[in-house]
Amino acid sequence: MDTTTTAATTTAAAAAATTATPGAGAPRSLVDVFTASAAAGPDRLAVSDETGRADYRTLDGWSRRIAHALHAAGVRPGDAVALRMEAGRAAVAALLGILRAGAAYVPLDLRNPAERNAFIVADSGVRHLVGERDPDWGADLTCTTAATVDALADGPAPTAPESLPAPSGEDLAYVIYTSGTTGRPKGVPVRHAAVVALLAATRDLFAFERDDRWLLFHSLAFDFSVWEVWGPLSTGAALVVPPQWVTRAPEDLIGLLADERISVLNQTPTAFTMLARARENADRPLPDLRYIVFGGEKLAPPVLRAWAGSVGLDRPRLVNMYGITEVTVHATFHHVTHRDLDGTESVIGAPLDGFAVRIAGPDGTEVTEPGVPGELWLSGPQVTAGYLNRPELDEDRFPVVPAGPDGVRHYRSGDLVSRTAEGALVYHGRADLQVKLRGHRVELGDIEAAVRSHASVLDAVAWPRESADGGQRLFCVVLGKEGAEPDVRALRRHVAATLPSYMHPARYQVVHELPRTVNGKTDRAALMKAWSENRD
Repeated sequence: MDTTTTAATTTAAAAAATTATPGAGAPRSLVDVFTASAAAGPDRLAVSDETGRADYRTLDGWSRRIAHALHAAGVRPGDAVALRMEAGRAAVAALLGILRAGAAYVPLDLRNPAERNAFIVADSGVRHLVGERDPDWGADLTCTTAATVDALADGPAPTAPESLPAPSGEDLAYVIYTSGTTGRPKGVPVRHAAVVALLAATRDLFAFERDDRWLLFHSLAFDFSVWEVWGPLSTGAALVVPPQWVTRAPEDLIGLLADERISVLNQTPTAFTMLARARENADRPLPDLRYIVFGGEKLAPPVLRAWAGSVGLDRPRLVNMYGITEVTVHATFHHVTHRDLDGTESVIGAPLDGFAVRIAGPDGTEVTEPGVPGELWLSGPQVTAGYLNRPELDEDRFPVVPAGPDGVRHYRSGDLVSRTAEGALVYHGRADLQVKLRGHRVELGDIEAAVRSHASVLDAVAWPRESADGGQRLFCVVLGKEGAEPDVRALRRHVAATLPSYMHPARYQVVHELPRTVNGKTDRAALMKAWSENRD
């Protein structure tokens, strides 16, 4: 028996029980979404990279030929297919081809450690790979090479035979693996309908246009890329794929944003701090930039103040969207305002249409009082059906409330939020980033926010370590603003005026760069490891 197909079918069936059926005429799948855009504007630019451009007609034919090649190689509807290619036109065509073959794609980042990709290949049960393979993955894994994908760019577009039925909304579109920083990575299978629900829920919140140009900033193995790819492909707009090195060079990225007339940019707060600092030193206006969408991490207002002071908040509009892989990229929406910048809280706004929010206290009862934090639980059509091959986690992370056949399935996020008096959601950070110091429960994000509020500080990361006497002490790594070298004594005085003594870091270390994961987030594990190795 094909265990991959069985797992995919079981996951999709479970999800179908908790998802509303789309209305008449609504796209059933992402393939429907793309073909509608291709039919409406076949000659419009669909995707470009440093090697060339592809309009919607070209991308349509290219992806159809890839789908037929995959079928000839033995890929069948319901299969999972690994995708390991450098981001670009060919990778986007391959992604579409996999979906058109009725399969789900499993992205493997080329920069991932070999052990992580080997684990994903084994855990997901893929039997076919598009792109670069590793011989250690075994001879049973068949392959469509990147060269083959390139060769399929030209030729007549085949018509889909009965052997390639169009995927439905309940079929799996992709399986993305979470970071696994606290254990082995977890595969999250996501249905077509969940992504279609995301696109529908955000349609009226943004003024996206066919003339927009989106940047694919993030790895295809990070779920932020799902939004970056399907935002333009669902609206007939263009997707611009930069050279990989540009995403790691903020000064060059500023130039690319200007030259490519990018109008929609998506950023983690960590990446944006580097970009904002580079913009201060660059003499390149960005008149085409209409939206910057934040996600992936807590957005602290101090990160935005310098940008807002020089650029303003009208163009581009700054949007904070909370989300996680298990709820299909984004779950909330909030336009950043000057009122936000005057405070210290990370406002994530209102849930997207279709979501229901439950804030749970430590005993599981619902928290209704404004300002009181609890764990965020989410239900709705974007909530996935569980983890791949991890039933023990499903029971804990996807509870039914109330228990029983009439209950509603939720996802327990592990994130702490509260409500303002007006009802907006405020993000406080991960529950697992709370620590106990001298008998007090402390949120590390509150300490980091206090340090960031100093005029010379761009970013900060804090964590506890056991001291020689067996107690817990706080350590803090500080990234200074361009041209500023934070003075540790001044930082101590600043934090002392803001936080109680038990929240004061015992040691500070000023650095010139913070390590980032391949997803653009702050790499806490790398920071703590480097500190442990070098602090003495």
